Amino acid sequence: MMKVKLNDTLYDVAEGETLRTFVEKLHIQLQGLAVAIDYEVVPRDKWDEILLKDNMELVMIHAVSGG
Repeated sequence: MMKVKLNDTLYDVAEGETLRTFVEKLHIQLQGLAVAIDYEVVPRDKWDEILLKDNMELVMIHAVSGG
């Protein structure tokens, strides 16, 4: 089992788990969602290609409209 940090919270992830699988396990609304690794936003069409690594740090941002 590996650990990744998402918005300052540690999560257990399996070896070979992709970013898409991880996000789907969290049951988070995908509309307006952006994920960054090392301060670089990962395009959603690349989520299947990104394998999570031990101690990887992710930042998840949810865009909201309104003012």
